Parts: sequence; C-alpha cells; structure tokens
Amino acid sequence: MKVWREAASLILAANKPRTIPARLPTSPLNAPPGGVRAPLSEAQENTPPDWSLVFDYQVLMLKRSSRSKFMPNAFVFPGGVSSNIDFSKDWKEYFGAHGFQASDLHNLLPEGQDRPFLLEPHKTDPVDQLDRHIAFRLTAIRETFEESGILLYYDRNNKENGFTSAYDFNCDSKDLEIIRKKVHSEPDEILKLYQDLQLLPDIFNLSEWSDWLTPVDLHEQGARRFDTMFYTACLLELPQTILEKQEISAVSWTEPATILNEFYRRQLWLAPPQVYELCRLLNFENIQELNDFARNRQKEGCINWLPVRLQCEDGLLSLLPGDSMYPENPDYIGSPDKKNLNIYKGTIKDSVLNSNNLNRLTFKDTYHCIPKVNILASHGHVNPVQYHPFQMEKFKFPVEGFDCYFCDKEQIRFCYSQQDKLVWTGRFNDKDLKKMRNKDFSHLGKNTKF
Repeated sequence: MKVWREAASLILAANKPRTIPARLPTSPLNAPPGGVRAPLSEAQENTPPDWSLVFDYQVLMLKRSSRSKFMPNAFVFPGGVSSNIDFSKDWKEYFGAHGFQASDLHNLLPEGQDRPFLLEPHKTDPVDQLDRHIAFRLTAIRETFEESGILLYYDRNNKENGFTSAYDFNCDSKDLEIIRKKVHSEPDEILKLYQDLQLLPDIFNLSEWSDWLTPVDLHEQGARRFDTMFYTACLLELPQTILEKQEISAVSWTEPATILNEFYRRQLWLAPPQVYELCRLLNFENIQELNDFARNRQKEGCINWLPVRLQCEDGLLSLLPGDSMYPENPDYIGSPDKKNLNIYKGTIKDSVLNSNNLNRLTFKDTYHCIPKVNILASHGHVNPVQYHPFQMEKFKFPVEGFDCYFCDKEQIRFCYSQQDKLVWTGRFNDKDLKKMRNKDFSHLGKNTKF
C-alpha cells in the first residue's frame, strides 16, 4: 500500500531584463548593487529593496487556496500529482511520429546515478508504460498548464541554448481558460491538445533539480504525504498566465529574493521546501547561468530528501541528509498513532554548536524558517544562501529580522558589519539577547549594546 502520492513540481523561470535607473541614484534602495547610497531614513528602512536591479529573471509562484487540504494559503511552485495519461504508451508513439525514438527519451536518464523512489522502476509498473523519468516530466508540464495556462513545447530553434518555449494561443484569457479548464477536468485532453497544435511537450529542456518527501509527522497539514520531483525550466520571456480559481487563489511572477523578503516580512507564507529552493536560487542572478547549471547538474542524479523534525526548547529543527543529526536509517513510513515530535533537549543554538555538519531548516515559528548549511552540497548541487546576509551584501543595509527583535538599528548594523556575519548573527538566540541587551561591547570596536 502506498503511504504517499507521487507528484511533480516545476521551478519555472522567465527572463525579465534588469531594471536600469534613468540616472545615478542616491537612494539606498534604488541604487544598483555597489552604487552610491545615502543614509537610510526610517521610511527607507521599511521599504523593500528592488530586486529587479539584481536578477534578470522571475519565477512563477502560485498561492494555494484556503480550501486546500494540504498547505492551504501557501505560495508554491506549480505542480501536482501524476495522472495515468502521464504514463501512457501513446506518448511514445507521438514522440516517435515526430522523430524521437525510445533511445532519445532514454538519453534523459542519468546513467549509473542515484535515483529517488518515484523515478525508480516499480515491480507493478505495466511493461509498456512510459518510463518514469519521462512520465514525471509530463506531470510537471501538464500541472503547470492546468494551474497557470502556460503550455510548454519543444522548439528546435532553442536546441542549443536549452531554453523552453511557451505556446502563444493568440486568444484572450477567457478562451484560454476554456482550454485550461478542459484539461484540468480531463487530464487525457493534454495529449489531444498537443496533437491538435502539432507540438511536442518540452520534456527535453526540463532539468531534474531535487526530490522532497513529506515528513512522516507533518500532522498539522493532515495525513496526506507526497513524494515530489522538482524540475527547473527557463523561458526567454514572460508568458501569458491565467489563474486556476478552484485550487489557486493568486499567481505571481517574482524574483526569488522578492518573495523571500515578503515571506520574512510575514506578508505571505512559503512551504519549507520552497524556502530552501528559493534560497538556492539566490546563487543565480542570471537566467542563463541558472539554466546552464541545472542542465549540467542533473547528470549527477539526486535522492529523496525526507525532512526529519525535532522539537527544541525554542523552536523546531528540520534535518536533511548530510546533517550530523540526521538519522542513518530514517523512517520513511512513520506511524499514524505517533502524534508528537521527537524532542531535542536544548535550544536551536545548542543543536548548531553541537553539530559539525549542518543541512537543516530551523524554525522559531512558521515564518522563521532559516536554512543553515555548511556541508558540501551533494550530487553537484549548490547550497542555499540565507536571505538576510544576501540583502546586506547586495544593498549594504541590514534587515531587521530573526534574532534581532531586541536590538535597535545601530546594534543590528554592528552585527552585520562583522567580517563573518553569518557566524556572528547566528551566535545568539532571543533568550541570549534579552540577557545581553545592556552589555557593553566596546571591546569589539564599537560601543554596541545587546
């Protein structure tokens, strides 16, 4: 019996040229990184930075409906559970009719590399069904169309640069909604749609990125669990996008750092895998670099990431493979009778100090989700970049945020001015700061009180 449903999600990026100021700016917020900046006013402290100055692309994010049984109101990448049509042998015949044989499809498989559960052949799979490494690419493509109206197709003109293409239906949003709704209600219609348009779904320019398995004890989200394969794909321009109103309540194209900023300001909520993956995207300010990296990285394969959660004295740990505290043999199945999290006797800070290898998300509440990673990323990947130091680096002013609740702006500036700000700002927790608010730190070079 399956204890989770199999799904696919797509991190879809689209090129959007960086904003170029008309004149040399003097505002600290509209100046390009490294530009001239004036002192911050209180209003500017509360104004989010313009990340279109940094990134030349945006990613598609969808807000799940408040009626959703899993992760209601969360902003997520498009995606959903697989359907029988995704595994249909009819796709083999269709690709074959367009000049792509079984060997061409097989070439998308990274030979001899680690594979997550859902991409491994199952004993119960019909002999003639489509290979799983192709089927879940089709799942991601179909679900993206169902949720946003974006139909990805293979354009031979993009063969060299590795970018995908979005079909221009050349119709108004009402007509596109009729087509989208038909596929949403009858998934088999996706094959007929491609046949009618004489297009191929672009499985070739999707890149395997990661795989996330729902924790066994995520009881606050109900009993549903998902094994989700994440892919990336890149477009040369922003496509026409519509809203699927039954399961999705909002659609947004946004820079990775912009939506992270909104999350940490508590203006919206991100599911934890989205936080980790968006922080990974902070490594790539250029869409071509992102696409090139993803296409090369997928050759290294990937494994399931099952977060293992522990309750701490002041929050929660979500441990990931490679972390010193991650179990050697994690329990992938769990028990429905176990309602409480395992306990770590100590604080988040204690767990960090007592671990040589870090690959985890730490939570003080649902919006205080911070990736803490110091290991070499496996399978050719990159580690996530913490948002707050990233903003400090790019815009030269600190973010009032986590572990900073009890400090004034000058004190926060001092923390972020330290040479190794990641270590410095992560050294204290709220309890420490309460005790140290009035301590004199003049011996550190500035009369700064904690």
